[in-house]
Amino acid sequence: MSFFRHICLMLFLLSGGVLVAGTAQAAPASEAAAQLEALLKAHPELILNVLEQHSEELLDIVQKGSDKRRRSVLLRQWESDINEPKQVAVEGRPVGGAADAPVTIIAFSDFLCTYCHQAAYTVGNLMKRYPGKVRLIFKQIPKTQAGRMAAEWFIAAYQTDKTKAWKMYALLFDRQKQVEDNTLAALREIAAEAGFDAKALEASVKSKAKELDAMLAADAADANALGFVGPPYFLVNNMVLRGALPMENFVDAVDMALKHTAAK
Repeated sequence: MSFFRHICLMLFLLSGGVLVAGTAQAAPASEAAAQLEALLKAHPELILNVLEQHSEELLDIVQKGSDKRRRSVLLRQWESDINEPKQVAVEGRPVGGAADAPVTIIAFSDFLCTYCHQAAYTVGNLMKRYPGKVRLIFKQIPKTQAGRMAAEWFIAAYQTDKTKAWKMYALLFDRQKQVEDNTLAALREIAAEAGFDAKALEASVKSKAKELDAMLAADAADANALGFVGPPYFLVNNMVLRGALPMENFVDAVDMALKHTAAK
């Protein structure tokens, strides 16, 4: 008997059904409940066995309940967030998507963060799902020196050639271990693969050191002011998304942003 048939049988008993001589007959609800309670007290292993035999199905149910509750909490939070402007520095930050898109996603990320990689993939697919309606502004809060170097190279790359820079963006996320293990060599290789003159880009990074340091310091200050402890974090038209959330949560946020924009 499946997990759900077991549950249905228990509900039947609770609603007033008892089994007599192999057939189901009606009985007073109080009597049926008392019988079921007595049975489970005498043999608690019955329900434990059912749960153990169908543990995966039970976990699926629990996970769905958890996801539903999280979605409800997020939607309530966003109803407040969307009307509270978040002031962050965006000038000079890499931008992807349509300039006049009604929804702006501001990412606080780190090229060497595994969760940031997952989230970047999700956001990329989200932008394909809403063509022309979403733009991405990429801010960075790297936690390691290697991550900081990757951030500096990407910003310098974006200032040199935006199209090639976004190719580099994807490669940096995909080659996290390579960048961690041998940072400078990896950055040179990735830059060249994205179509840049690696030596020229490296020279650009060095010549713009103060500018790049100031930009990353401002991104860190914005993150601290918003209470963002570690990446990834996102602002979707002021709505805060924490972590590498599933696609459906990003879809909820974009849909709410579009609805709110249309209502203005």
